[in-house]
Amino acid sequence: MFTRRQTLAAGLVLACTPAAAQSPPSRPRHSAGCCLAADELPAFVDPRQPMRAFFTGNEPIIPRSGDRMFDQALAHTLAMLSQVFGVVPGFGFYDDYDAMNAYASAAVRMNRADGTVLFGTRLLQRERARREAPEVAVAAICAHEFGHIVQFKTGLYHRLIAGQPTLKRAELHADFLAGYFAGVRKKEKPDFPAAVFAVTQYHFGDALTTRRIHHGTPQERGAAIVAGFKAAKEQNLAFGEALGTATRYVATV
Repeated sequence: MFTRRQTLAAGLVLACTPAAAQSPPSRPRHSAGCCLAADELPAFVDPRQPMRAFFTGNEPIIPRSGDRMFDQALAHTLAMLSQVFGVVPGFGFYDDYDAMNAYASAAVRMNRADGTVLFGTRLLQRERARREAPEVAVAAICAHEFGHIVQFKTGLYHRLIAGQPTLKRAELHADFLAGYFAGVRKKEKPDFPAAVFAVTQYHFGDALTTRRIHHGTPQERGAAIVAGFKAAKEQNLAFGEALGTATRYVATV
């Protein structure tokens, strides 16, 4: 269990030092999704590999969004995610100039024991422009990425994708965990707009069913959120129990 001070520290949108100004580097054109394990980094940046990411894992970190009130609210959400999921990753922003994205990595870049989550500034701008509960849409994406951090910490990530033609199981597993967080929030705050989590991830679904980067169809991603939500809200599962339920759930999709 994290103390309030620990969870708040985990949620601060800070980096050790601001990134130096520089010209944007050229990045590969093919996306590998939002998940990048530390030991996978060389393969993703090797130009000989057919699957490469828009991000390298080494992007300069932007410490804050530029909106002080938003950063404070986001820090509170990240603190809650750390407490519910039992992970303490570093968090910051990066310039997703060539493709809107957010990603999780097992690499430790900000003195946090459980890896790093980076949220693209252009993706942030788009989500904050939503008409309905934009801050909740941002929380949904953060919860999904924290779900990947859980996978790294528990060793589940490689087990989920082992022998699979796509990344779908790992992505839907992270969606399930995000839905679980929405269910926890709904129990704490009955007017919490949990449906925004499902809508957000639904819109991130894709039809690339034969490609490695496939994350799940819109229907599958929305359904995974709902299943995770029910695990928290209706079944009252502890997080450890929900983690096992999520693993069994994606094995049947």
